[in-house]
Amino acid sequence: MERDPLRLAWKASPFRHVLGFGLLLLAGFCLIVGLELIRTVVDRAVAGGGSTPGTLLRIALAPPASLWPEPLVLFPGITLGPEAFALASIGGIVLVPVLIALLLVPLDGIAVSIGSRALAKLRSLTLDAILKAPPSAQDDLSTATTLAAHGLARENSVLGLSLFVPVKIGGMIGLCFAYVLVMDWSLGATLAVVLTIGAILNARRALLRFDATAARHREGALAEGVLAGLEHRIPAMRAHGTGFYERDRVRNLLVEGHRPVARREYRLALVDSTSAIVLMLAPVAVLALGAWFAQDRPLTAGMVAACSLASALAAYGVRELVQWHRMASRARALLSDVAKTLAALKPRDAKKGKASLPENGALVAQGVSAYDPASGARITGVNLNLAFPSHVALVGDGDSGPRLLAALMSGQLHPSVGHVTYGGVDLIEANPLERSQRIAIAGDTVLIEGSLRENLLYGCSAPPEEREHRLWDAITVAGLDRLTHARGLSGTLDPKREPAIAEAIVTARRLVQAALREEQLDRFVDPFDAARYNRYATIGENLLFGQPVGDTFQQDQLSAHPFVRALLEANDLTKTLSGIGLSIATSMVEIFADIPDGHPLFERFSFFSASDRPYFQDLVERQSGLRRPGRDQERLIGLALRYNESRHRLGLVDEALEARILTARSDFARMLPVSLRPAIEFYDQAQFCSAASVQDNLLFGRIAADQAGAAEAVQGVIRRVLTERGLDGEVSRIGLDLPIDVQGDDLSLTEIAAVDLVRCLVRRPSVLVVQRALDGLPGPAADRLVAALRRSMVGRGLVIVTPAISPAMDQPPFDAVIRFERGEPVVVPRLRQPEALSA
Repeated sequence: MERDPLRLAWKASPFRHVLGFGLLLLAGFCLIVGLELIRTVVDRAVAGGGSTPGTLLRIALAPPASLWPEPLVLFPGITLGPEAFALASIGGIVLVPVLIALLLVPLDGIAVSIGSRALAKLRSLTLDAILKAPPSAQDDLSTATTLAAHGLARENSVLGLSLFVPVKIGGMIGLCFAYVLVMDWSLGATLAVVLTIGAILNARRALLRFDATAARHREGALAEGVLAGLEHRIPAMRAHGTGFYERDRVRNLLVEGHRPVARREYRLALVDSTSAIVLMLAPVAVLALGAWFAQDRPLTAGMVAACSLASALAAYGVRELVQWHRMASRARALLSDVAKTLAALKPRDAKKGKASLPENGALVAQGVSAYDPASGARITGVNLNLAFPSHVALVGDGDSGPRLLAALMSGQLHPSVGHVTYGGVDLIEANPLERSQRIAIAGDTVLIEGSLRENLLYGCSAPPEEREHRLWDAITVAGLDRLTHARGLSGTLDPKREPAIAEAIVTARRLVQAALREEQLDRFVDPFDAARYNRYATIGENLLFGQPVGDTFQQDQLSAHPFVRALLEANDLTKTLSGIGLSIATSMVEIFADIPDGHPLFERFSFFSASDRPYFQDLVERQSGLRRPGRDQERLIGLALRYNESRHRLGLVDEALEARILTARSDFARMLPVSLRPAIEFYDQAQFCSAASVQDNLLFGRIAADQAGAAEAVQGVIRRVLTERGLDGEVSRIGLDLPIDVQGDDLSLTEIAAVDLVRCLVRRPSVLVVQRALDGLPGPAADRLVAALRRSMVGRGLVIVTPAISPAMDQPPFDAVIRFERGEPVVVPRLRQPEALSA
């Protein structure tokens, strides 16, 4: 990788650089023309020759008289009449800066495109190195990702301008110096001396600024340590009355720590002011010497004025060039760090990562020892020869060896000693992409942002039709079909995009309700009825009798909405709901008094979060017999609106209150302003509610949460009706398209492990290593999963990590069982039965 930003930028786009240099050349020509126009205009104004023809843009050299007595004319200029000369010269002076700006605008655009190409190239190199990095390079991997993310983004502009800025600023300095030298060699020599001194002082200023910054950081670290020590001594200081001593001690230490910073800042201030004065002296020195030499040399007022302006531009360029050099040095250091990190990620052996694996072969481990720093597990003395395709069980407790050997078999971990080969190819030398396709491992699941479908198909490169077929087969084998169906029932559907399915669900609603009545299961569902209070919905949901669209009427914002508050006040519910909220807060504070924050019981059943607990504890104490102020009232009503009598069972809702809430519900629907109607979708027996879940649309009601077996019985009827109507697959599709939480909070541990198992199955590997999928499964579920895996992997290799083998798993017997004892593998003798697996 290229470490020099100049060469990196040039290699990113040579053609763009040539185009940019052409624009800079034109800008330099405009600069010379502008200086010459200023000289000409000033000379003509001082001479007062407004009525005579003038020569525009005449260029001549004035060497020392002892060497050449007459000026050397390089360009005779253009002779114009008085009026034309005035218009051309003044218009040219105004036009030159505009032309330079117009030339620099596309130059900046070119620089941005070059920086983007260089950044993309660097990140591509980094990405390739990260993807091919061996498992042992985890620390270097973290460094590479940090540098590629923040470091390169910060220096992107430097990469794009790394060649243009030196050429632009250096060219401006060179042209200005050359112009002054052409006008008069003594003025040019004076300018060269002043610019050299200014460049040296500005470079020194940059170094001192860096030194002062480092000293300030050291002072901060020292002060932090001193004050931390003082904090540690505070108990002893209070006990022994040593405050005066500590004050003097800390003050002396802080003063002593600041002295290096003060010295460096004094030097910086001196050099800073001196460098500024020297650069300001450049135009002043040229002006003064020009006025002095004008007495005995052919120097005109216009020449002196133009040379003074050129000197000022050159002085400005020197300062900018020094600052740019510091930025380029920082970019060069970053590229050097990136190059070192990428070099550390590359395998030392050039052959690593290039060998191809056969589809089948023997997996051989010779004298293998390995250590997993993540788990602390270690295995030694592994010598195995397993012919694939075969079914193998690795038996042992936890990470004592089976999982480590499984990681070695799949190439996820490299052995410390020895070699692991597959079909005669060392797994370290195998192409990582091809290895993952040949030998797939279902280990620790990493969820990605996106839908459940995207997570399950992660890594699958099959054609779309084949991919869909593989996905459903893998879901069935892994036992995730119930999950996808349940997620589909909890998901939503847009009837505008899929009107036929929405209409089919409304039709299925009537069939589900009829089936529930026929099987006498309708008592398990409380239907949505505008004239009835739904016992299995919250007070807020009963008040709305619909589903919010957007955030306006969301449950956590309902109590603060002006329309809702006015409605509650009109129905005399404000005081009642505030009292219910206070009762809830009191009960929650008492029930969870001894349960710590973060406990699963608190997170599941409490009405408020752990961060709000102190507020409600204080509120309960303040509200004992006192009048409730507005802010507390809003929070208490919010608690009441989330109350569900059938779930929380605090006895706070009676029939009288239900009737009052139904009255408020009617007023809500009748009085809702037109501007707020898009914020809610009311329940309608004849329509599909796009804001409600598919299950709510199918049942048009809520399942009785307080009756045992209600959910299973009702959902069984739902699935049967959906299957009969051909909608079961559509509901599962909705579940697959729902996004998942990357932290896995909406999935169980076994479901998360099954996601990685499906990812492996859809790739159709030659060998499947099941490392984590059996963790946490009860015995019968584990038996069913192993049986399904063995049926699906007939004719292919299967390696299962399990604490023990049950009789159901071992039918037919595994080809090999390897038990680990104190980190060493022991092959259990097997008596192979004649029967074979059938797909």
